Amino acid sequence: MQTIEEPPGSSIRTRETYTPGYSPNATAFMSARTVESHAAFVLPLLERGLEVLDVGCGPGTITQGIAEYVLPGRVTAIDRDHAQVTHAARLAEGRELTNVRFVAGSAYQLPFADASFDLVFSHALFEHLSNPRGALAEIRRVLRPGALVALASPDWNSFEMRKATPAAEAAIADYRRLQERNGGDTQAGGRLVRLLQDGEFGLIRKGQRLENYESAMSIATYLALQLDAAGNPGAAHALLDWSTEPGAELLGCWKYAIGIKWNR
Repeated sequence: MQTIEEPPGSSIRTRETYTPGYSPNATAFMSARTVESHAAFVLPLLERGLEVLDVGCGPGTITQGIAEYVLPGRVTAIDRDHAQVTHAARLAEGRELTNVRFVAGSAYQLPFADASFDLVFSHALFEHLSNPRGALAEIRRVLRPGALVALASPDWNSFEMRKATPAAEAAIADYRRLQERNGGDTQAGGRLVRLLQDGEFGLIRKGQRLENYESAMSIATYLALQLDAAGNPGAAHALLDWSTEPGAELLGCWKYAIGIKWNR
């Protein structure tokens, strides 16, 4: 049976809100992700026997794939939302994964000893952080000398919207402003390399992938629900109207960077 650990609350205070929220739609959207579909850049780093930390694991579907690749190594996954951690633990239990544990806690105060992990992985987290340098410093602390960090976030400056209407383009701009008001950064993917370098990591590799969302309706609904919840139904309707246009597509650009903790 999967166990969930819940360490004491962080004393670090930040001004941020997780824009996607934790609605059934958002959880289902995140649960469709796998290590092969959304984090293939990390696959060459996965070796049997590694101790891995997944920061911001969400529903844990990528975490599960990592756990399978590193057996008999172990994966620890952390997310600040207890419901997400509970959901992830149940999914892992259903797959009879015994080498993964889930922890409810903050990326700004990781409840682990110094030099505990061979690899820290984080996907779709740093774009929601108001203090990415603080989170990266914690990641550096829990990494062993010579260990690796692998980060991936979207860069909305490189997104492409096909068959866009002026109203739909304005709605995307509204969504970006919403995320940034919540303390996030819609250009986070483009800043990962500099973030690692400023954090005293050596850059090993960088790159990007384009995500052609399964359907225009699915991504429009995902974004529209967040806009509507934020009190912007006009933008939400504009996105849904755009998604019914023949040929409508949103191509997302995800950028990644891999760094090494120098032996210091």
